[in-house]
This record gives sequence, structure tokens and C-alpha cells, in this order.
Amino acid sequence: MRPDRLIATLRHEAPGVRIAGIAAGLHALAILAGDESEAAVVARAVRHGLAVEGLEVYRAPGHDHPPALVLGYGRPPAHAYTATIARLAAVLADRVDA
Repeated sequence: MRPDRLIATLRHEAPGVRIAGIAAGLHALAILAGDESEAAVVARAVRHGLAVEGLEVYRAPGHDHPPALVLGYGRPPAHAYTATIARLAAVLADRVDA
């Protein structure tokens, strides 16, 4: 299953990132480690061909949440899913060139 592969890959390749909300549907939250900026990670992801959004755009005023990305795991086509989550893991682990 896609969510299981997403979780397993991120646990192994980007262990500082926590995954939440996986049971809610076709999206998950990747809660960023440390003081990493959502905007910086989103920009890095975009430079590497990934379409992700920071949770900040969905927050209601007065609600606080640690920096996180909203990940749609239902979108990549089956033939590209493994490569897509590997690239995502590399971006989240900051193992890609800036």
C-alpha cells in the first residue's frame, strides 16, 4: 500500500521526520525535524520536481502546529511512486544539492 511505503521510506531515509494523519485519506503530514522552515523545504522540493505544500497555508488563526508538509500520496502514478518517495525522502533528509 502507498501509505505503508511512504512511512517505511521516510522512517529509513529521513528518520527525523514524523508522519501523522495517514489514516485520514490520501494525504499525510510530514512533521519536520528541528527548526527547519516549511518554506525552505517546500522550495527545495519544488526545485527537485515535487509538488508539496507547507501546513502553514491551511492553519486557522490561533492554531499552532510544528512546521510540516502536506503530502498527497495518491497522486504519483504507480510507475513513478517509488522514485517519487525516494526523492521526497532525500529532500526531507537534505541530501540533495541546493
